[in-house]
Amino acid sequence: MTRRWAGLPYVLPLVAFLAALFLIPLVGLLRLSFSPVGAFNAALPGFTFQQYARVFTEPYFYGSLLQTLATALLVAALCVALAYPAAYFLARRRPGVLRTLLFVIVISPLLTSVVVRTYGWVVLLSGNGLVNRALVASGLRDQPAQLLTSYPAVVVAVTHVLLPFAIIPLTTALGGLDRNLHRASQTLGAGPIRTFLRVTVPLSLPGAVTGALIVFALAMGIYITPLLVGGVTQPLTGIRVYDQVTTVFDYPVAAALSFALLALTVVATGLLAGVFRIWERRLHG
Repeated sequence: MTRRWAGLPYVLPLVAFLAALFLIPLVGLLRLSFSPVGAFNAALPGFTFQQYARVFTEPYFYGSLLQTLATALLVAALCVALAYPAAYFLARRRPGVLRTLLFVIVISPLLTSVVVRTYGWVVLLSGNGLVNRALVASGLRDQPAQLLTSYPAVVVAVTHVLLPFAIIPLTTALGGLDRNLHRASQTLGAGPIRTFLRVTVPLSLPGAVTGALIVFALAMGIYITPLLVGGVTQPLTGIRVYDQVTTVFDYPVAAALSFALLALTVVATGLLAGVFRIWERRLHG
């Protein structure tokens, strides 16, 4: 028993830190979500399920939860698909200046504020931005398109922000593969595409799953990038919470919506992890 708990003193500071800065505020927010609402949306003492009833019965709220779930799934799929070529190239490169430079390029977005990166997309997609000027100059459009405040712009910007979280674990997984397996597959008559689908993907699936789950969880709660690129009218839960706090001043509803989003994220992540685990077992027999 003594040996089993020998490392407890090393863990206690981390537990205390998480409890003080995460669990305690979360409990307070949970209590707020069950508070009745009075005049001018003021939280009152008491206990009620009214806020959760609103979240799951009003289309304005539960529609945003469904849209957020669909967006997170789409962004996770796009990030994994885009991460494979970059991760494969990085994993195949030998250690050196070029590989280090490429890694710096991949992680450089993580070293920059998300607000700065998002405003970069605002500049690119604005009416007089580079994208619109290219479209007009090429003759594809007679006048600038309304790219900002659109859902596709939100998807593109969020995918760009979260892409490094898919590339890094996938690069690690691909870097651990034995290259002789690819040579053996090609020797047995398999082409590059079949080798990728039957050898590379199954063996790198843990890295792809890790990246997809991280991106999915982050995309479920992201709101700064969609807010700046798509505007407050985008039907995403993070923006709905932001609107309830800063415009409507209905803190109990915002808290209830936040916990509904948290519950949906936990359940969806667990289901995705289970599906990926079943898929991995079938691939590996």
